[in-house]
Amino acid sequence: MPLIRYRNLILAASLLLCLAVAIPAQDSIEYRLLKTPDYQVFEDGVTPRARVRANYYKTSEKDQWAVSPGQVSIEYGIPVWKAEYDTLFQKMPSGKRWRLGSDYWTNLSSSFPFETGGRQVKAGYYYLVLERTDATRWNLILLEPAEVTRRQLDPYHVNLKDSGPGIAIALEWERVDQTANRLQITLKLKDENPKQMEIHIRFGSYHFRSSPLAVTF
Repeated sequence: MPLIRYRNLILAASLLLCLAVAIPAQDSIEYRLLKTPDYQVFEDGVTPRARVRANYYKTSEKDQWAVSPGQVSIEYGIPVWKAEYDTLFQKMPSGKRWRLGSDYWTNLSSSFPFETGGRQVKAGYYYLVLERTDATRWNLILLEPAEVTRRQLDPYHVNLKDSGPGIAIALEWERVDQTANRLQITLKLKDENPKQMEIHIRFGSYHFRSSPLAVTF
């Protein structure tokens, strides 16, 4: 096999789109509730989470594994779909942000800046929430963790308190026949240009797809 072809195969194999690994169902998390006169705190047990990522490698004439400029990853809790959520989705008021995932914040980490919807987003780490903008449109909102921390905001209450400014990524959505029993978030790389990707979110019969993200390195 020619060396250049071999290296191309190595590069193709190295552009990883890692789908969420299968995790045994664990709908009931053991925890302790500790109370004081001023506050209460939940001490969680093991909470299952999933991660998707695109991991990039560059090649050179001397070393096919010369350097990895980095990756894009999303990590999230995997709540179970319940029939009553369908009514909640339909009644969600416009202008509200909603928790995405379960337990700790759903987060996106990117080693590179990227462009989406004509807007430049710097490399870094973000918390993700959903926002219903009107009766038909949704956005995926990227929140700065430092601002969320300043506001002392838990993801469970993101629909009740102001979570501050965020970067909006437009979402297309549809109802589908096949139900996702657990939250599924995936990154879909474009075959013709793997530096462009979409975020897909499946939960119940709802399928959200982001506008394209184009990373730069």
